[in-house]
Amino acid sequence: MNSWAALAAVAVGGAFGSAFRFLVNEWFVDRFGPGFPWATFTINVSGSFLIGIVLQVAQSRIGLNPYARLFLATGILGGYTTFSTFAYETYWLSRDALNLQSLWYAAGSVVAGVAAALLGIALTRTALA
Repeated sequence: MNSWAALAAVAVGGAFGSAFRFLVNEWFVDRFGPGFPWATFTINVSGSFLIGIVLQVAQSRIGLNPYARLFLATGILGGYTTFSTFAYETYWLSRDALNLQSLWYAAGSVVAGVAAALLGIALTRTALA
């Protein structure tokens, strides 16, 4: 694999994913205001679902070109999802004395993210069987 081509696939995908995350976040803030971090929750859970699909396709008999996998999984979905914002928003909720919300947000994000990835994998396995 050519390192420069791999880097380009990740960089271009990351630009698209980050831009889409920005747009989704803006849509949520416009609709629901700046309170609870529903945008980040939705972004991370939907990204987990999609990465389950992409990586299951990559491991299937269909497979994915290695550059396509880097572009989609590491680039687009890596740019789209955000652990750092999730971590900061968890802190932000607890800082504002919303400890129960902070706990539910943190635990709910992890559980829903893993469940979404597993669902993406399972649905893809079924579809490709």
